[in-house]
Amino acid sequence: MEPISWILIGITLLFFLLLAIKSIFNLKKPCAICLSVTLGWITLLVLYFLDVFTDKIIIAILMGHTSLGVYYFLEKRVNKRFLLFRLPYLLTSIFIIYSTLNGVIINVLYFISTLWVLFFIIYSLKFNKLTKKMIACCKKW
Repeated sequence: MEPISWILIGITLLFFLLLAIKSIFNLKKPCAICLSVTLGWITLLVLYFLDVFTDKIIIAILMGHTSLGVYYFLEKRVNKRFLLFRLPYLLTSIFIIYSTLNGVIINVLYFISTLWVLFFIIYSLKFNKLTKKMIACCKKW
C-alpha cells in the first residue's frame, strides 16, 4: 500500500480516537479534524528529519491545512480592523512551511518582512478607502 493510504487511514483513525476522547471527557475543543491533521504532519515531520519518511509533498499539504485552519480561527476572533493583515499572515505561514521543509530563502524573508512593514504603515496611517477595500476583499459572498 502507498504511504498516502497509510497516512489517510492514520488520520481517520486518529480522528475517531480523538472524538471518543473528547466525548469521554466532555471536551468541546480542540477540533478533532484539526488536531488529527496537525498531529499527522508533526509525526511525519519528525520522521522526515529522522530520515525515516521522505515525502515532503504530503507533509506540506497537511501543514498547509493547519495553517489555513489557524487563518480561519484567527479571522473569526480578531478585531475587524486586524483583518487587514490576512495577506501577510497567509504568506508568512506559507513561507514558514516552505522554510521548514527546504530551508530559509533570505530574499523571501526580506519580502515578507517588507510586506509586514507596509501593512503596518497602511494600518497606522488609516488609509480608510484602501484599508476598507483590503478588508472587504475576502468577505463571505
